[in-house]
Amino acid sequence: MRNLILIVCLLIGLFPCSFSAFQPYEVRLYSQIEILPSKFELSDYDWRWLGEKQELAIGVYAPNNPPFDLVLESGIYKGISADSIMTIMRNLGLRFKIIYYPDRDIALQGLLNGEIDMLADDGKRQRNESYGFLKSAPYIPDYPVLISRKAAMSNKHPIPHGARIATVQGYPSNEWIKKYFPDAKIERFPLPQNALSSVAFGENDYFLGRMIVANFLLERHYATTLSTAEIFSNENIGPVFLFHPKNAQLKRTVDIILSSISLAQHDIIFHHWSSKPDLWALKQSVVFTQKEIDWLKQHNELKVVINSLNAPFTFFDSQKQFHGLSADILNLIHFKTNINFKVIEASSEKDEIALLKKNKGDFIASITKNSKNDKELLFTRPYVLPPFVLIVRDTPLAHKKIAQTAKLAITPDNAIHDWLTKNYPQVELIEAKDTYTALQMVNEGKVDGTIENLISAHYMIDRYFRSRLKISEQLSEDTAYISFAVGRDQPELYSILDKAIASIPPRDISVLTNKWLGSPDVKMDTWTVYRTEFYTLACIATILIITSLIWNYYLHREIRLRKYTQKRLQEQAIFLETLYNGTPVPIYVIDKSGTIINSNSAWESFFSPDNENIKQLSLTSQQHPLSTIYQELHSLFDEPNRLVSPPKRYQIKNRMGERVIVHQAVAYRDNQGNISGLICSWQDITEHEQLLIELSSARQRAEHASQTKSNFLAIMSHEIRTHISAIIGLLELAATNKNQQDDITESIQIPYESALSLMGLIGDILDMAKIESGKLELVPEWVKSNELATPVVRLFEGLAKQKGISLHYHLNAIHPDEIYIDAFRLRQVISNLLNNAIKFTSEGTIEVIINYLPQNHEENILRIIISDTGMGIEENRQELIFSPYTQAESSSKHKGTGLGLAICKQLISMMNGTITLYSQLGHGTQFLIDIPVKHRKNTRVSLPTLYKTTKNNKRLRILAVDDHPANRLLLVRQLTRFGHHVTEAKSGKQALELWKKNAIDIVITDCNMPDIDGLELTRQLREISPQTLIIIGLTADARQEERQRCIEAGMDDCLFKPLRLSQIEALLLRCTLQQIEEDTEEPIPPMLNSLINLDALMQLTQDDQQLLNKLLQTSLQENIEDIQQAERLFEKQDWLNLAHYCHRLEGSSQIIGAKKIALECKLLEEYFLTGNTSDEVILQFNQTMRSIKTLNQAIEMYITMPLQS
Repeated sequence: MRNLILIVCLLIGLFPCSFSAFQPYEVRLYSQIEILPSKFELSDYDWRWLGEKQELAIGVYAPNNPPFDLVLESGIYKGISADSIMTIMRNLGLRFKIIYYPDRDIALQGLLNGEIDMLADDGKRQRNESYGFLKSAPYIPDYPVLISRKAAMSNKHPIPHGARIATVQGYPSNEWIKKYFPDAKIERFPLPQNALSSVAFGENDYFLGRMIVANFLLERHYATTLSTAEIFSNENIGPVFLFHPKNAQLKRTVDIILSSISLAQHDIIFHHWSSKPDLWALKQSVVFTQKEIDWLKQHNELKVVINSLNAPFTFFDSQKQFHGLSADILNLIHFKTNINFKVIEASSEKDEIALLKKNKGDFIASITKNSKNDKELLFTRPYVLPPFVLIVRDTPLAHKKIAQTAKLAITPDNAIHDWLTKNYPQVELIEAKDTYTALQMVNEGKVDGTIENLISAHYMIDRYFRSRLKISEQLSEDTAYISFAVGRDQPELYSILDKAIASIPPRDISVLTNKWLGSPDVKMDTWTVYRTEFYTLACIATILIITSLIWNYYLHREIRLRKYTQKRLQEQAIFLETLYNGTPVPIYVIDKSGTIINSNSAWESFFSPDNENIKQLSLTSQQHPLSTIYQELHSLFDEPNRLVSPPKRYQIKNRMGERVIVHQAVAYRDNQGNISGLICSWQDITEHEQLLIELSSARQRAEHASQTKSNFLAIMSHEIRTHISAIIGLLELAATNKNQQDDITESIQIPYESALSLMGLIGDILDMAKIESGKLELVPEWVKSNELATPVVRLFEGLAKQKGISLHYHLNAIHPDEIYIDAFRLRQVISNLLNNAIKFTSEGTIEVIINYLPQNHEENILRIIISDTGMGIEENRQELIFSPYTQAESSSKHKGTGLGLAICKQLISMMNGTITLYSQLGHGTQFLIDIPVKHRKNTRVSLPTLYKTTKNNKRLRILAVDDHPANRLLLVRQLTRFGHHVTEAKSGKQALELWKKNAIDIVITDCNMPDIDGLELTRQLREISPQTLIIIGLTADARQEERQRCIEAGMDDCLFKPLRLSQIEALLLRCTLQQIEEDTEEPIPPMLNSLINLDALMQLTQDDQQLLNKLLQTSLQENIEDIQQAERLFEKQDWLNLAHYCHRLEGSSQIIGAKKIALECKLLEEYFLTGNTSDEVILQFNQTMRSIKTLNQAIEMYITMPLQS
């Protein structure tokens, strides 16, 4: 609260002080203008009123507003307003007094109160206009003007968005500014001087104010830094006189006087206060012809070419702003003619002319006319004609006359060049690229002087060479003809520019010239002069620095590399020392004479303690232990191309006695490439050879034991199989007898299954023995995927049904046709796992799943999963389950040896596969088998079963030979079960006699018999019987090598006892087919895939076998009908209709891919349509019909094939 009271008191105290800054008082008007009487007419009434008035009181107000109003401390009032008042009052012949008010508002109040008759107002009339004051016409024209740091030469480049504009308080209004510059940022100042200085110093971009005030201040303070950018000539804001509303007569009288003042009188008043061109007068347009006006319409903006080094006529400052005398003249022409200019920079007069010739510029802004360029260009009238002067150093000894000089620097195409050559031939002229360079050469003493025009000389010396250079002499009467220049093909532009220059008063050009004769604030951008040298020096310095850095880097790199190399050499030396002396292998080096020049510690240890004596001996000495070796090594010295002696076995002696070594050597060369010596070493293999001898002996003993065991097992297997095979065979016959009673069949079934289990046990023992001895070999072959596990699964279906277990088999629909594997051993694995699954599963389900996981185009992973819902295996027993003779504890009530899973694992390993067990007690077991297998598409097409069975009605004559009565009885019973005639023989000798007396189709003989065994019987039968006789061997020795012996003896096949009825049925069927093929001349139809592209048809039907069979069946039926019709028409010689059926046969063949037949039918169709029935065509027709019938037979055979894959 106390602060608020204090502020109010201060404001109350300050108010009367401000109000009474000073009281209005009378000042004395001072004017130096010579007043010329004007011609005007006033009415008698006006003259009488003026006579009565006699004296007028005229008011003016503070603050000073030069050049309009200026009140000095001495009470003198002057300015444009004072000169105008003096002109009016002297024309009226009245006395007057000037009353000076502290501000405009008080002056307006005095006018309202009648204290004064009229008030000189500077134009700030937008305020306090509610009194209705009368206003005279402006007593001098004035316009709003925009000032910037860049000379305006074009209206095509408006001020940028967000430009900063400085102006004074009160005028112009924000609304007026926003009208022209809507995005501008406005800053107001109390006085124009403050606003202009903010633009000059870069605080703002533009100044907006009154033209006359701006010109007055620019001329005095900112002549070379600020320029007029735009004049708003449509708004005259010149100063006026204000009158009381009741004083209209005085207002009318003043207006009459103002209208009578001529433009020349206004010009006198303006130029009394400003030497700058009166820009408001420049708005008086230049008179152009219609042709010139049309040319300007087509060229909205002229490209003016300037030499940036031609100061003070054309140059750029450090901000790249265009300045100079030519720039000021172009600025005047722009405001006078409204022609827009665009600056194009060049670096020399030669470049300026080149740009004009290339149409990259319209005219040159500043060029001196000479004899050379006068032939290429049109020159306007000159805007300056400065004389040529001699410039020398500012020293007492400097030459003052050109005749005294020996060397002069001169710029290219200088206009005075010819004059100098003619008048002063003894002077050497040295060319400088520009004026600045020429002056620098004078300053450095490289030349005596240089020649330049007076304007350029004054500017350059005052700015850059003050007190160092001076002008010593003016030369010839000729002056520098400096003007605009255009191409000689531009007469309209020449005329326009010439008229524009002519319209500029000489006084204005002189004012502009004097501006640049002094020491202007604008500096030429000398960077342009020295940038080439700077770039050159900078490049050289950069190259030197980079070179130094590279060299420094190279030296550091070399030092690092040298240190690294030294370190590596030390490491290598240590490594070689360790390698040489640390190795347990004796190494030594000898020269050509056989002298040992170096040896390692192993060598010395080998011959210790006599190593020193031995090292002194040469290898050529017979006393040296290695002398015998050297005799063979010495050949390496004689054969330079053979550098290595291969390892060789020797026997030498040391303190331990006779030692066996393997010795090797390699030759080494000197720096000349000659062999200097040998590097030798050896390995002591004495203990190794002793171990080999012992190992060989142990191996022989092991092989003998293994062979003994194998022979024992083979004999035992043979003896057991011989007797048990009869038991199994007879039990099978009894069990499969349909006429047998059920209770008897059941009682026979139990011993039958027990006998089978016993045979399986014997087989497992033999397989395990083969595996342990390494004699078990796999016999892989191409097997159909769908036939791999099917027989095994069907074999166990009955056993699973008996236990009430569901057995499911699933083969993935996407599977290869054939795989390469030992099907017998894989089925053995599946059979063993299925047997265990059924054995240990009391209820539930057993599943067999076969999948094929693709690997690449040649190989798949065969995955077999066998799972059951049985009792499972304890976790602690799962790792042991694959060991031989091991069973799960839960299986103790089941019979077995525990060899099954061990054999399975060994067989799967031999197939490069894996078998994995997953089991949980009480929840079942799963075996997962993965085997990599090769695969291919089906290439085998077996004979259809239907084809075989239709022929399988022949009764065979069989000779059964066996020395064992029970086995012979069993074989006879089994053969007669299938309806064949059997003859018995109890020995090989009896068999030969019976064969000679009877016609025999098949001989089935036991291999092991006294007197003549089965192999010898086979050999004798093959010697006297045709090859069509079928001989089958039977043996209880289940070894593969036994079967191979039988085949080599001449048997067609050899089967292992006991024989099952299914085996005998398959054997007899195979033999029956062989007999049929031999007895009949009817050929077997060819396979379908040899006649058509069966794979393409499978792809066409998307591997749908039923759809393929339907397609083939339809084609078969149509072919049969079409052949019948074709043969009928052929007999009638109805060629046209026959061609139609040939076309049908072609289409049918084309559909199924029989391309050869389709082509033959198409040719026949063309022959019959054209009437060609030659003998060759008839033969071709018969051949084609036979081919189609063969195709029909192949289709029929393919359709009847079972289990298509």
